[in-house]
Amino acid sequence: MKAEISNLIAENERLRSERDLLRRRLAEVEGDFLRTVDDAQREVIATNEALARANSRLHELDRMKDAFLSLITHELRTPLTVIAGIAEMLEAGVYGGLTVEQAGHVRQVAAQAARLHRLVNDLLDLSKMEAGMMRLRREPLDPRSLVEAVTAQLATVAAQAGVALTHEVGHGLPEVNCDGQRVEQVLTNLISNALRFTPRGGRVTVSAEALPNAVRFTVADTGCGVAPEDRARIFDKFVQVAGGAGGAGGAGDRAPGTGLGLAIVRHLVELHGGAAVLASEVGRGSRFSFTLPR
Repeated sequence: MKAEISNLIAENERLRSERDLLRRRLAEVEGDFLRTVDDAQREVIATNEALARANSRLHELDRMKDAFLSLITHELRTPLTVIAGIAEMLEAGVYGGLTVEQAGHVRQVAAQAARLHRLVNDLLDLSKMEAGMMRLRREPLDPRSLVEAVTAQLATVAAQAGVALTHEVGHGLPEVNCDGQRVEQVLTNLISNALRFTPRGGRVTVSAEALPNAVRFTVADTGCGVAPEDRARIFDKFVQVAGGAGGAGGAGDRAPGTGLGLAIVRHLVELHGGAAVLASEVGRGSRFSFTLPR
């Protein structure tokens, strides 16, 4: 009997010792865990603070870039106007006759001055839109009239490019509540872009259809199309995708764009409360669509 009691006491002591050992080990593990969590929290806080500083710096750099672009574009306007005016007078023979070669050079100067002037205007428009300073002058307008005005303006450009430009906008569509000048700018950018990337003998077609609460405009071309990897960024500013400059089925002999036209399209459409989207197939063409509320 005494032997059994002694054995029980010894077993009890052993179990107590193991329990105390486990408690100490658990306390050590808990301490290590808390220290790890604390270190991780400090690291997360430090990382968040670094990210906040980096974001603040990026915002400041973006603001400085916008201010710089705005300043430069304003400063460029006056000399560009002077250059264009002098080129026009030279071409008209105000300062005397020109040889065929001289006249060609003057036309080139005038064309490049006009291109720079468009770039300046695009930069100013984009700067205003991104700063929230652009105001729309809305009024009810007929979709067909908007499309006809732009296609008529670009008919000569399309003929020179050897591309058929047509529209399929019927009468009787509901009016859209929009700024006519800005919607014409959207259509001009989309059609000009389509003409640039459509080869001779191709076609650009403008259409419109009524939706329950909006009208959808579409500019479709039979050009080179947009690669899948470029579609997500096609409406970003300063983006120029491959294809038009010598790509298969492209129109590489035409002047390159500025990379601002589609960015302006997106901003103007969204400012109206609509959305701009792209559907494209490489080698078959693209369809740029946008909606305007009624």
